[in-house]
Amino acid sequence: MAPQYQPQVVNTPNVKFSFQATGITNVTDAQTYSWSASSGSVIIHPATNTTSGSLTLTIKDATGAVVYTGGVPASGDITPSAAAGGTWQIALVLTNYTGTINFEVQMQ
Repeated sequence: MAPQYQPQVVNTPNVKFSFQATGITNVTDAQTYSWSASSGSVIIHPATNTTSGSLTLTIKDATGAVVYTGGVPASGDITPSAAAGGTWQIALVLTNYTGTINFEVQMQ
């Protein structure tokens, strides 16, 4: 992301991965993070406010299988199907995005 929009990332293995960035204005970017999750069961807690543009979150398990791909809504927990534990990939793609991004992926 552009330097003025440095996200706050909490990456705690086997507990949670959280991402927050505020004041984002017309940003196009992609970021990928690794997160260790020994359990293949997670819940996504979103709290994102999109003004314009698009934001896609893709989460892949240790085998590379897509656990979740889609937007990050303002509210409403997302419970994907169980997947393989290990090192997961969490990717964000922003296209002309304006708004605030806030979500947490919590191991169950």
